[in-house]
Amino acid sequence: AASFSENLARTLPAAQLTTLAINLLDTIEKDKDARKQRDKQYEEGLKRTGMGGDAPGGADFEGASRAVHPMLAEGCVDYAARAMREIFPSNGPVKTKIYGDADTKKLERARRKADYLNWQLTQQIVEYRPEKEVLLTQLPLGGSQYEKYWVDFEEHRPRMEFVPIDKVILPYAAVSFYSAHRMTHVLDVTREAFEARIRSGFYVDVVNLLSPPAPEETAAERANDRIEGVEEGDNDNPDGLRCVYEVSAIMDLVPGEGRAPYVIHLDEDTTRIVAVYRNWKEGDPGKKKLDWWVEYKFIPWRGAYGIGLPHLIGGLAAASTGALRALLDASHISNSPGAVKLKGGRASGQNTTIAQTEVKELDAPAGVDDIRKVIMPMPFNPPSGVLFRLLDWITVQAKGVVATTEERMDQVGDRTPVGTTM
Repeated sequence: AASFSENLARTLPAAQLTTLAINLLDTIEKDKDARKQRDKQYEEGLKRTGMGGDAPGGADFEGASRAVHPMLAEGCVDYAARAMREIFPSNGPVKTKIYGDADTKKLERARRKADYLNWQLTQQIVEYRPEKEVLLTQLPLGGSQYEKYWVDFEEHRPRMEFVPIDKVILPYAAVSFYSAHRMTHVLDVTREAFEARIRSGFYVDVVNLLSPPAPEETAAERANDRIEGVEEGDNDNPDGLRCVYEVSAIMDLVPGEGRAPYVIHLDEDTTRIVAVYRNWKEGDPGKKKLDWWVEYKFIPWRGAYGIGLPHLIGGLAAASTGALRALLDASHISNSPGAVKLKGGRASGQNTTIAQTEVKELDAPAGVDDIRKVIMPMPFNPPSGVLFRLLDWITVQAKGVVATTEERMDQVGDRTPVGTTM
């Protein structure tokens, strides 16, 4: 008899798998189009931090300031630092609560559970804390971010990774991440990892494994590459990266099982279904979907995604950057003024460049004994005090929005459950 946890891509009819692959690819493209604007919002937030050197706005003359007001970056760092301190203390994040009468046996059992889970999260899952920190820095920018868990049978332990919002595709009709009838995780898998999954039996064998073109980057990925200072280079996908869609969906696949939750892996390059696994607990008559994901929302809002700092103070961040650049540009021009020179006489067409501390003689038209009658500085205004005060006001307003969250977090005690803190 076939195992409950077998890869159904080995047993389902080839024609059914081909039809399923075509239908899923078409559906995924529609889901991508429906959520494309969200990717742009995340990209805009990353750019507005200024860390990639490509924040929009400001003048474009030579020497114009490219400075960026740090309010968005500061908000992200502050939030991550405060949240991490509260939800991940040094002795571990897990606390216990006993419902009903507490006796010695229950207390001891609760202590053992807490100790074991804290050992897992602080020592066994070595990537848990660094991945959590990355998630918390990105959460204010994306509005929603995700954690994914799975069992690594090679390392014989649970694994966890941070998944950014631009790699999670939800259908237009979804109103909640957990209740969505379909969710797609866009995986970039190296050739080595893909072949290892085939050898282990996790994927079915794929005949054509020539290196495909590198998967297309999302807008947010491109913005993040500029921040990291990395680029693909001239090599044509040297690591053999390929796009694999991991689709969690409820559908009717296996005769006699009816509509049930499955996890399907679809290789985009070959248009092949390489894995289909049941996603409910064996023996569960209700076939309840197993959740391997945790969703984080910065501020819950109507719809499947939360909202972040770019939504709340994105306009103020843009205005503060514009004001800062205008002040610096005015200062730059005032310290390096241009001038107009009277044309005529022996001074006609004469151009002179003067270095710092250098003294030069100029020819002047007959009868002119005052250089100020020949050359007039351009009337550029110095940095505006009104604009400086406006910049200060904008900064205070933006920090007031961020501080609302921080003040609430300061009131959280060390015995408060993690869910309440978040």
